[in-house]
Amino acid sequence: MRRSESIIFLDETHPIDALEIVANSEKWEFLRDKDDEISLIIKGSWREYALTIIWDQRHDSLSILCSFEMAPPKKKLSKLYETLNLVNADNREGTFVYSSNENLMLYRNSLFLNDELIINSSELKIAIMATISIAEKFYPTFQITCWGDAMPKEAISVAFGEAAGYA
Repeated sequence: MRRSESIIFLDETHPIDALEIVANSEKWEFLRDKDDEISLIIKGSWREYALTIIWDQRHDSLSILCSFEMAPPKKKLSKLYETLNLVNADNREGTFVYSSNENLMLYRNSLFLNDELIINSSELKIAIMATISIAEKFYPTFQITCWGDAMPKEAISVAFGEAAGYA
């Protein structure tokens, strides 16, 4: 077990400081301009994802924002928005939002810490990788919706491993 895996971050360690330690340990590219915020770049199977993690002291939570560029044809935007509604209805962990002005898909979720603010580095890494995993899970769905001929319900079946159509 590496030392960074055994660190338990208590209330005297700022959660973003803890994330910086994890990012260094994992050799993730990161930028920290603010005390309550860190930005990471993490490579997934499909693409690189930009994550911004913000500490909300009022709610003792970390807001995790995962984004990637996406510029679907304008004629496919209504299908994309319908697909987003279906994905968000089935995904209880967070929410996908698409900004056509910025050509950016954003997945956001939160990690709520307990009253003692106790979390270890493994748990922080799991939260980050779970966010990436959800983005990876639905990335093909968005691609099929925007650049393929599949209807939203068919496209979403890809994310859940369901067969579309008949054999």
